[in-house]
Amino acid sequence: MAKITSLPKVSTSTKGDLITIVQGGQVKNIAKKDLLGYLESAINNQSKEIKSLKKKLSRNTIDKSNPAFTTPVKGSSPTANSHFTTKQYVDKSLHNVLRDDGSKPIQSPLSYAGAISSLKDRDLVHKKYADDLLLNVLKNITKYSVNSVPTAKAGDCFVMMKGFDVFASDGPEIQKGDLLICLENSVGGMYSAAGSQFAIVNANTVSATEDNKGIAQVANSNDMEIYESDAKIITPLKYKQSLDSSSMYNRTVIDRASYTVVEEDKGILAVDNRRSASVIMLPSVTSLKNPNMFKITIKDEFGQADLKNITIKASGATIDSKTQTILSNKYQAVTIYNDGKNYYIENNTHAPDEISSTEKVIQAGLVYPVSTGAAETMYQADIDLSQFDIGQGFIVEVSGFFAANGNTKTVIIDIDGNTTVTNATTTAPNGDQFTARVTVIKEARYAIAYGYMLLEGIAADTYGTNSLNIDWNSVITAKVTANSATTNTDTHIYSMILEPLK
Repeated sequence: MAKITSLPKVSTSTKGDLITIVQGGQVKNIAKKDLLGYLESAINNQSKEIKSLKKKLSRNTIDKSNPAFTTPVKGSSPTANSHFTTKQYVDKSLHNVLRDDGSKPIQSPLSYAGAISSLKDRDLVHKKYADDLLLNVLKNITKYSVNSVPTAKAGDCFVMMKGFDVFASDGPEIQKGDLLICLENSVGGMYSAAGSQFAIVNANTVSATEDNKGIAQVANSNDMEIYESDAKIITPLKYKQSLDSSSMYNRTVIDRASYTVVEEDKGILAVDNRRSASVIMLPSVTSLKNPNMFKITIKDEFGQADLKNITIKASGATIDSKTQTILSNKYQAVTIYNDGKNYYIENNTHAPDEISSTEKVIQAGLVYPVSTGAAETMYQADIDLSQFDIGQGFIVEVSGFFAANGNTKTVIIDIDGNTTVTNATTTAPNGDQFTARVTVIKEARYAIAYGYMLLEGIAADTYGTNSLNIDWNSVITAKVTANSATTNTDTHIYSMILEPLK
């Protein structure tokens, strides 16, 4: 019960409302209203304390029927098996224990308690087991260029930076880029002593050339055209393709009045001149990429050259020292090569420029000098004089036209370097057709030669001698030359006939 001294003082009240309280010999009067207010306040305070106590009790005690902690519980380290433990105790105890969550690394090496006699596929292995397996595995890779077996441990690897035909004095060939692998510990030295302790792996890591062995690359079409690479190989197919386009096998057909040859035409140039005569212009020799490999055979493949001649010229070069050569016999063919500057005839089938014992040679087709102011050979033919007996010989006849102007033009029939007939006495033939003819006869003591030059049927020159300077046991050349002083086209040559007389 509350002490009297704790009770509130009496407030205003009637006498009938007063309550007298006697406690410990002390008497106090208090109004009923004040007493009740005091008691209500005291009860409320008591109720709050009870609630606070219940809350603490709920927080700090465990329900027997449903025990649970809602906040961490602290305690000291356990000392008996039946004690609850602390986090510090558990962490310390599990410091070196393996866990599969990866959250804590192992701080010190693990080891087996005893020797291991066998291991299963999923067992952890020890260091010696791994070292034994790795003993012969490549470990050290070293650049090496000495012609001797190196000192090494099993598994060491050496990359050869230099090749040797005989390795380590008496060993096999070893190439740049090869691998030298040590199979067992070696002190090195000569191959016969230490070579069995190594394996040589041929790597072929360098490109093969004429001087180096290694990886080879297949040549492409361009390589087969320029013939310059020394680091490519030729397959049978590429070789076949090269032969197909070579001077021996390549065949190109043309049917034009004029055609300029390109280097890729080397081989056989088959001319279809059934519609018209053809002029074939060979390329400048200096423009050829591979002049030594350029050889061309020009062939009258359709047998029309006697009616429609095939004239062959060369840009910036001569053909057997002439400005041109002409195919004028059926199915005639001529093979031409070069010396790096000019062209030469290697072979001439049905040759029109060589007279046999019975045949007549006719060369036809319009030609004229290439330049001015110098004599140029228009037609020529070789004659074997040894075929003729006493009283036999040959005739050379040429025909043509001089342009209608006052320019100087000269045509000469030349027999083995001897000028026979010429129009030189008529210095400026003007718009004239001409025919020149020379007959040569073999006699016992000398050669008789006679002839003429006609301009529009009028003699421009005559010729006669009984001592022509020729050797009847030799092959001579009869040719027609022309010299246009001002304009090259002032002189036109249409034909030359060489006919034996037997």
